[in-house]
Order: sequence, then structure tokens, then C-alpha cells
Amino acid sequence: MAIISILASMLLPALGKAKEKGVTIYCVNNLREMGFAMQMYGDDSNDRLPVSYANIMIPGQGGFNTPGPSNAWTAALQSYYQNTNILRCPALSSRYHQSGFSYFMGSAAFAVLAGNTQVSPASVILRSINTPSYYVLSGDCNYLSDPTNADLNNNDVDTLFANPSPIHNNRVNILFADWHVKNYKNFNPGELTFATTNSGVPWQ
Repeated sequence: MAIISILASMLLPALGKAKEKGVTIYCVNNLREMGFAMQMYGDDSNDRLPVSYANIMIPGQGGFNTPGPSNAWTAALQSYYQNTNILRCPALSSRYHQSGFSYFMGSAAFAVLAGNTQVSPASVILRSINTPSYYVLSGDCNYLSDPTNADLNNNDVDTLFANPSPIHNNRVNILFADWHVKNYKNFNPGELTFATTNSGVPWQ
């Protein structure tokens, strides 16, 4: 019995990490599908992505499917991704009150470029991103948010990497503007940027 207990104590952490790795892969695939949806939307919209207003709720709780400023970016993309399951990371939704929305739109830099000093909404313009392989376009929401908020946006190093991610073996999945996905434990200025023109910028 003692030997079995020792073996179990050695195996359980490894099994937990393996399970978390599987969830991480699932989440990476979600972001890839989201990237395809963004790319197709941009192709049909003069390279512009939907505006993120950062405070929209699910159907019946604030206008998920209504037109105009109350329309969440996740809703605007819906005809391109069809399956709403891609909006939800099982690990994040379990951690943060079963939220159905796990990913953000990285649009703060465009709000600043548009002269919105209060970081008001602005559309991401794909052709304006000079370093698409560095630009943080979307990824895991590594922070507590309203579980019904369908319009998560912004994100900089203070919200993504200020605290270790509680999921994915303490790593954050990131979708870049060239559509590749990679996960990070910390902000890497050689590979990440929140600015549209410069690499390594922790916030715009």
C-alpha cells in the first residue's frame, strides 16, 4: 500500500500537467479558429476588424445581437466562426465563474492612434500593423471579468502578465496579427508588442 501511495503521489502531478496540456491545445485551436474568422471578416471589411466596446453582455442581458455600438466584436464575427464554443476556454471558464467568453480583442493601440485619450473604442486595421508577427491581437483573458461580458478588449503587460496565469501550466495563449498562436509565461519584448509599429512595447 505504501508503494502504491508513493507511486500515486508521483504520478498525479504529471497526470495533472498532461491534462492541462490537453486543455491548452484545445484553447490554442480555439484561437486559431478565431484568427480565421478575423481574417475573413477583415477581407470583407477593408482590413478592419469589429470595434470592441468592452462592456457587452450575452443575449437577453444587454444586446449581444443588436446592431451598432452595442454589438460585441464576438457577435460581429459570428457568421465567420459559426460554433460559439470557440469563444470559451474550459480552463478559464471554470476559473472565472463559468464565463462563456475567454478571449480579448487587442485594440487599445488603435484607440490611442485615433486620438482617444480615454481609450475609447476603435477598430483594429490589419494593414496598419507594421509588425504582425509581434502584435498581440487576441489571447486568454488572464484576469477576472464579468462572466457575461462578450466584448472583452484591450490588454497590456499589466493585465496579461502582472500575475501568473492560473491555467495552462501558468502560461497565456496569444494570437498574433500574422495568425500564429504561441503561449508565454512572461512578457517577452523580443516577440511581443502592444504597439502597431514597434516591437517590444509593453503598452501603447
